[in-house]
Amino acid sequence: MTTYIGADGSGPSRSAIRWALARAAGESSPVVLVHVVDDEWGLLGAGYAAEAERRGRELLDVELAEAGRRYPGVDVGARIVRGSPAWTLAGLPSSDDLLVVGTHKTGFLHGRVLGSRSVQVAAAARCSVAVVPDTTFDTRRGVVVGIDRFDASAAAVVRGAREAARLGQDLLLVHALPVSHVHPSIDLAGSTGAAQRLLADAADRATQAAPLITVRRRLVHREPAEALLDAGNGASLLILGVSHPHAVTQSVVGSVTHDVLMNITVPVLVARA
Repeated sequence: MTTYIGADGSGPSRSAIRWALARAAGESSPVVLVHVVDDEWGLLGAGYAAEAERRGRELLDVELAEAGRRYPGVDVGARIVRGSPAWTLAGLPSSDDLLVVGTHKTGFLHGRVLGSRSVQVAAAARCSVAVVPDTTFDTRRGVVVGIDRFDASAAAVVRGAREAARLGQDLLLVHALPVSHVHPSIDLAGSTGAAQRLLADAADRATQAAPLITVRRRLVHREPAEALLDAGNGASLLILGVSHPHAVTQSVVGSVTHDVLMNITVPVLVARA
C-alpha cells in the first residue's frame, strides 16, 4: 500500500503530511507527496502555468527536505501533475492505496452540496481517504467507528480494530438511532434491541480482527453526524464506511459522511473495502 498526500503549502496540507508520515513510519509504507497544478492557470497563458509549476516544485522540495529530517526511515517521493485538484488527486491512487488530504474546518452544514474539496476527493476516490484538519495530534486518544446496517460498516470495523491495535488505543463503536427515524409500526424498544445486536456483532468482528484491543460500544438517540462528531472529539481517528448499500453508488459519500467532513474536528478515514 502506498500513501498519497495532497501537498499545496497550506496549514491543513502540512497537518495532513505530518499525520500521514507518522502513520507511514509505523507501517514502513512508501509515501508520495502530490502537488496538482490547477488547469485554470493554463487559461491565463503558458507563462502563468509554467510559473505555477515552478512554485509547485519548490514547495515539494521543501516538503521532501522536511520529511527526510523528521522521518529519515520513510520512503518519500514526490509528483507534480496538472488538472482539477480534487479529481486529479482522487484518480492517482489504486484501490489498495490510501489518499490523505488536509481540510479547513467549516461551519455546520447539512445536505448534499459538495462544498469542500475534501468531500469531492472522498466522493471520487477508489481507495480509502483520510481527511485531516489543521489540529494537534499528540494528546488525542482512541479510535471511533460509525456503525450502520450496511455491509460497508464491516470494512470500517475491521479497519478501526487494526488502527486501534496499531496505536495501542481503545476502539469505540458508535451507532446513532434518531427517534424521529423510527418507523411508527416499530416501537422504540424493538429498534433499540436491533441496534444493540448490530453493535454486538460489530464488536465480535472487531475482536476477531484485533484480539488484544479494548472494544467499547455506544448507542445514542440523535442525528448520526452530530453523534459521531461528538464521540470523535479528542479521538485519534474517526472511521466511516461508504454509506450506500448498492455497489453502483460505492464511489459516492452519503449524507452522514458529507456532514462529518464539512464539520470536521478529528482526522476522519473514509474506509472502502
